[in-house]
Amino acid sequence: MKKFVVDIHVLFMVLCIVSCGGGGGGGSSASGAATGTATLKWSAPTTNADGSQLTDLAGFKIHYGTAPGSHPQTIDVGNVTTYQVENLPKGATYYFVITAYNQAGVESDPSNEASKTL
Repeated sequence: MKKFVVDIHVLFMVLCIVSCGGGGGGGSSASGAATGTATLKWSAPTTNADGSQLTDLAGFKIHYGTAPGSHPQTIDVGNVTTYQVENLPKGATYYFVITAYNQAGVESDPSNEASKTL
């Protein structure tokens, strides 16, 4: 199986962090703590690591956590290149990487890490 390009051509950035105070609507979790949303956008890879054309891209996964280099939480977002990670508790810095996977489920190396403090 072919391996994806290491950085998967991710033009990865946290575009928007929205945080709301407690009380009222969508800005608080069930426990009443204030939460925020990270909107992530990236570009899909077009080649494999060997330079051949990528023809079996199936989707992407967002991996994140609250320590640099540690991304224990994963969201399979399917074949989209924009996603909002919601209900992130305020007061922490979040670190994100993106991986691509093919139809066989083979996952690429992670993108460069991006972070944002809520």
